[in-house]
Amino acid sequence: MYHYQSVIDTRYPAPLLSKLWSPLHRITTMRQLWIDLAIIQQYLGVSIITNEAIDELQNNRDNIDMDTIDEYETKLKHDIMAHISAYSDLCPVGGKILHLGATSNFINDNIDSIIVKDSFDIIKSKTNKLIELCQFKSNLYADIPTIAYTHIQPAQLITIGRRFAMWQQDIMMDAEKMERLKIPFRGCKGTVGTEDTLMKLFNGDPIKCDALNLLLSQKYGFSDTVPLCGQTYSRKYDVEYMNALSGLCQSIYKMMNDLRLLSGKMEVYEEFTEYQVGSSAMPYKKNPINCEKICSLCRLVINNEQNMVQTYINQWLERSLDDSAIKRIVFPETFLLVEYILNQSINIIENLDFKEDFIRSQVETHMQNIVSEEIILCGVKMGYSRQCIHERLRVALTNKKEIDNGVEDDSILKKIIETNKISYNPKDYIGRSVEQCHKLINK
Repeated sequence: MYHYQSVIDTRYPAPLLSKLWSPLHRITTMRQLWIDLAIIQQYLGVSIITNEAIDELQNNRDNIDMDTIDEYETKLKHDIMAHISAYSDLCPVGGKILHLGATSNFINDNIDSIIVKDSFDIIKSKTNKLIELCQFKSNLYADIPTIAYTHIQPAQLITIGRRFAMWQQDIMMDAEKMERLKIPFRGCKGTVGTEDTLMKLFNGDPIKCDALNLLLSQKYGFSDTVPLCGQTYSRKYDVEYMNALSGLCQSIYKMMNDLRLLSGKMEVYEEFTEYQVGSSAMPYKKNPINCEKICSLCRLVINNEQNMVQTYINQWLERSLDDSAIKRIVFPETFLLVEYILNQSINIIENLDFKEDFIRSQVETHMQNIVSEEIILCGVKMGYSRQCIHERLRVALTNKKEIDNGVEDDSILKKIIETNKISYNPKDYIGRSVEQCHKLINK
């Protein structure tokens, strides 16, 4: 292989979105847009558009010669004019009315909106599957105590299931944001969005202008067109798309990063296949390579949001070409990466291996510290100063390996434990973890 090949869709495959963002799908959609534009214009009374012209365009829609298109673009230095010229060569009658009343961003922006809408449908479906999987795991491990960590130091107890519930809650926020996302259809608005060309085409009839845009938007599954635009729809929408994808990847990153930390503590491992090698030097290694990889790719998606912010603020007046080059890279690659990230995340979560015996032993060892909060509470109820009990425990836990040994020389601590029959059962220290898991499931 003598030429660079993107690792996106090769090393990191995205089988569904790769087809949506393919050149062939884009060109086919482009030509169908032109056909639908002509059909609706004819329906609204543009008499120069004949059935013969529409039939010819329809019959040649899938007759795509990439070499011819490339030759025209090399000559004309304009991508849409290259497509118009190549399509017109195939349609001597239809070519005469092709692109009538339209501008280049009738094609580019509307196609982007169509593909973005379809892409989010796929991403939302996969996100919901990830949420359902977290919910299943949350329910499965709802009452299994494990050590919680603050500052990466052992703290109080939580349950394995409640961790899943916390991850699930964040991803649910992202799913809700995607449901609220507004994806505009630009429609046919003329070169700078004023619809002046359409008004002239329809002899000054604004009702027909509105009808054209409504029928076009409904044809492609949109409720309406963007209210106002320049030559392009506002790139503020693009910022919102990337913000939604970035937010989702932030949540997935957090979950995968937590799993990496827990793997380092030997509490959980990714699936490790029979012949998988963790290290070329250390044959015993079982690195969380997939979690690490997902975190790496999530960073790329997260940072692409800033690319769209910069693109939006540099879209001069009604339009410049600051957006087109970068969008050709950022949009397909970001969407494809998100599909891959979701597929891999689902696979990782499905196959996690929790070392429950090890976790249980760690919890039992840590119980000497866990009970300290209850000792403080019980001590205060018995009339002792909270700060006094806290200091006695700090000294005991710092100087001794186990709390029972630590209180042997402290009559007050020993009295509190014996009087209140302080429990050392881990399940007495998980609070409302089980209830909270079920509450999120019900939500």
